[in-house]
Amino acid sequence: MILDPKTDLEEIKNSLKIDTDDDDQEVKRSVIAATAYVKGAIGTDKPSFYMQDNDTVELINLAILQLADHYYKARSATVSGNLREYDLGFTSLILQLKASYLLFVEEE
Repeated sequence: MILDPKTDLEEIKNSLKIDTDDDDQEVKRSVIAATAYVKGAIGTDKPSFYMQDNDTVELINLAILQLADHYYKARSATVSGNLREYDLGFTSLILQLKASYLLFVEEE
């Protein structure tokens, strides 16, 4: 299953290297926004795709954590300067997950 900020907050904070409880609400918001973005980018017609327990879900969680980290640290709707290093990795993950999603839809 994909990460849930209500039940997996400590795991999420550990992944984002956050060791204080001061920003728990911001962390939750960042993960919720990142999850919505990732699901929207991959596909939403088959919610069961996100309920699997396999390596694909681990990649989904990685994409969510990467984007949540960006949202949490940037805290702004605008970005100036160059792309951050993970941006290409995030895009690559989304493309890979889109392909997995299409295969999943075809198999069902």
